Amino acid sequence: MTLRINAYTHRDNAVSLLDTGEADLTIGVPARQGAGGRILTRPLFEDRFVCILRRDHPAASQPLDLAAFLGLSHLFVSPEGDRFGQVDAVLAAKGKRRRIALSLPQMHAAPDIVAASDMIATVLKGIVMASGSRNRLAIFPPPLDLGPVSFVMSWHRRNDAHPVQRWMRETIADLPICHPSG
Repeated sequence: MTLRINAYTHRDNAVSLLDTGEADLTIGVPARQGAGGRILTRPLFEDRFVCILRRDHPAASQPLDLAAFLGLSHLFVSPEGDRFGQVDAVLAAKGKRRRIALSLPQMHAAPDIVAASDMIATVLKGIVMASGSRNRLAIFPPPLDLGPVSFVMSWHRRNDAHPVQRWMRETIADLPICHPSG
């Protein structure tokens, strides 16, 4: 077996990579496009959104309510290059908008940038906990109901019975991250 790990920026790219055989397995949020039964998936884990501020930011000393949230400048992460995300959709349903000061394509950069700025970001908790900046951040639950984010493993049906690929899928599914303890 040879492993080659690549990043893809748009969730629907996973389907194309699997269809062409460029990838045997993908891990990420589920694709938006239908795969007509040819792409199989297995749930791996869920993560939740948190809001982060620089630990010594004046707003970090109080509970984060919607008014405080909307009064801050936001760092927005969009790997797919969208102009609005899940936070914006929930706010729009309430007739509200946030002020986006910076958009990034990679969530991993957000904790470091927030730790050195006056911006707030709504990012996945796992990203914050894995960052080197987590001790310099105040972490709050979002003042909005954003729900969990599911991550899945996907593969093409033509490879479903392949013994090495089956072993790899089982090995990944058995990783501790796929069985969080709470």
